[in-house]
Amino acid sequence: MNQLTLIGQVRKPMTYHCTEGGRDMLRFAVATGGTETASNSKAGTTYYPALTEHHCIAWGPAALDLHAHLGKGDRLMINGELHYRTHRNRKGDLQRFAEIYVRGYTYL
Repeated sequence: MNQLTLIGQVRKPMTYHCTEGGRDMLRFAVATGGTETASNSKAGTTYYPALTEHHCIAWGPAALDLHAHLGKGDRLMINGELHYRTHRNRKGDLQRFAEIYVRGYTYL
């Protein structure tokens, strides 16, 4: 079973594409974890994980809806699947990327 749930904030502008086959696709990043300040706790008592950015892809009607109603700074809960792809960088090295294929979402 490949299923995950993320709650986070859109940190960068989204990118909408219409593929050659006519499918709508939206790429965006959701940041989870981390905090801006740790002023609510005593120093050394709470661990604040680093802010992590997750690359997400939505297809079809979900891509259109998210593109129309979601913007930078908005909070969102995503249900999806984790997938990996490889990409050759400018130096010719293969890099492996994790991407989340959005299967469901809730605006927060």
